[in-house]
Amino acid sequence: MKTGDDSHRMTAQCLVVADGGRSGLRERLGFQVRHRSYGQNALIANVSTSESHQFSAYERFTDAGPMALLPHGGANRAGQQSALVWTLTDEMMEEVLALPDADKCQRLQERFGWRLGRFTRIGECSHYPLKLSTVDEPVRPGVALVGNAAHALHPVAGQGFNLALRGLMTLVEQFRLAVEQGQSLGDLQVLSRYQQLHRQDWQQTAQFSDSLIRLFGPSLTPLAVARDAGLVGLDLVPGAKRWFARKAMGLGGRRAVIHKPKTGTGEPASHD
Repeated sequence: MKTGDDSHRMTAQCLVVADGGRSGLRERLGFQVRHRSYGQNALIANVSTSESHQFSAYERFTDAGPMALLPHGGANRAGQQSALVWTLTDEMMEEVLALPDADKCQRLQERFGWRLGRFTRIGECSHYPLKLSTVDEPVRPGVALVGNAAHALHPVAGQGFNLALRGLMTLVEQFRLAVEQGQSLGDLQVLSRYQQLHRQDWQQTAQFSDSLIRLFGPSLTPLAVARDAGLVGLDLVPGAKRWFARKAMGLGGRRAVIHKPKTGTGEPASHD
């Protein structure tokens, strides 16, 4: 590790790589990453609105892809600034970036609506291509990739952050179990248990994200009609809206499971 002009040598049982989807450390360690492009881009900017967000987050589904507004503001007051994540095709991205700020706000108004009043300002815009990134073998002896370093999703419904937290919980539980059993934290058996337990959660979450993109993206008229009818049904069927909301918030997947050594009764104990 290097800090300023000083270098320090550090040792650990396990290196946890958690530096994001464009992980430089992952690349330097030689992990192979598979990418699948969605043919979309995420435009990121801070925006100001005439009405307070009241600490509510909004997501709208458009024919180009989802757009989300995430609240900014202090803990004691609701503000008028939100973080924008706007999904656009390559062609639409170039068109929007070429617009003056006032016209960007107007275009955003047309797409998002008036839930937060008028868009009064849009800050500096950045953007990046959207793709599904996967590391098939995210663990090695003494090394574990977590979060976006191991799997980066489409930002629809904000699944990636919750998935990363659940993965970390699973890894920590395997570390705890390793300590109880006298194993090194970097033992491949320990890390493979983490990978096996987390893989199902990751696959289910990725499949759900992909289904939302197909459902709410550009579609043929029959699919659009069926989709709209289904959304109406969410209001009519008891429990359906709650189920869909839990899935969209990433709460419908598996929880981190704690497998303890056998108890005195001879039965394995577990809880979630």
